[in-house]
Amino acid sequence: MALGLLLAPALPRALERGTSPAGVAYASGGTSVEELDVLRAEQQRYSFWLTTSARGSGAYLAAVKVRIVDEAGTRVLDHTMDGPWLFANLPLGRFEVEATLLDERTGRLEIQRGTVGIHPGDHHRMVLQFSTGDDAGEHGGSAPPGSR
Repeated sequence: MALGLLLAPALPRALERGTSPAGVAYASGGTSVEELDVLRAEQQRYSFWLTTSARGSGAYLAAVKVRIVDEAGTRVLDHTMDGPWLFANLPLGRFEVEATLLDERTGRLEIQRGTVGIHPGDHHRMVLQFSTGDDAGEHGGSAPPGSR
């Protein structure tokens, strides 16, 4: 119990925040209730919200590699997610989102793609689901940001 109390305050700091070389600010995480609360509080700062989950079970996924490119083909964000949520402050324009997950058990690589257009004042949500073979997974007890 004492160890849990010592670790609890550190959990929100496990969120990864940064800025890509192209100048796109992002936040990634959501593996604990504390992180999820922090993300919810920051959600409106970002124009794009990505959630990754397992097809069938809906279990949230981390360690998904995300690459976002603009219409000109310029990479604006390249990040491996630290939890099931990635928020990015994409500029105005149209973007291709590519998410890649390597199943370490089978060595299978799966790629999911989507397109998003960002207009003034927009907040776009995208959910990408992967075939993990985990039809009986769990959701971790927390809902996606903005769904409560």
